Amino acid sequence: MQTEKITTNYALPILKQKNETLIIEAIDESFALFINSKKFNVFIYLEEKHGITKQNIPENIEKTVNIIETLFGSAAKLIEIKTIELIHKKICDFTYNPPNGDLFFKQYLLELLTFLRN
Repeated sequence: MQTEKITTNYALPILKQKNETLIIEAIDESFALFINSKKFNVFIYLEEKHGITKQNIPENIEKTVNIIETLFGSAAKLIEIKTIELIHKKICDFTYNPPNGDLFFKQYLLELLTFLRN
């Protein structure tokens, strides 16, 4: 996927923990937009099948993204794009320069978390 540099720029800093919560909220909002069934809750699935709670997604980004991509196949890209869009609206002063212009969701989130934790 070709993309340009993604920059967010808000003047007011947000606390690290709040930022990580915003990532979880963005993922939650994305799931809600694309998964219209009350019979299947992704967060319950992640916790029961893989031991990943909603709150510890930031510590399990790689595993979570791999599960989402396996679970939803090519449709996972829609969820990932929407999640990035929602994060982009909420997180302050984060710039992501994808290597070779290719945007990888997992790498985006890992770099975002590194930024938030510094």
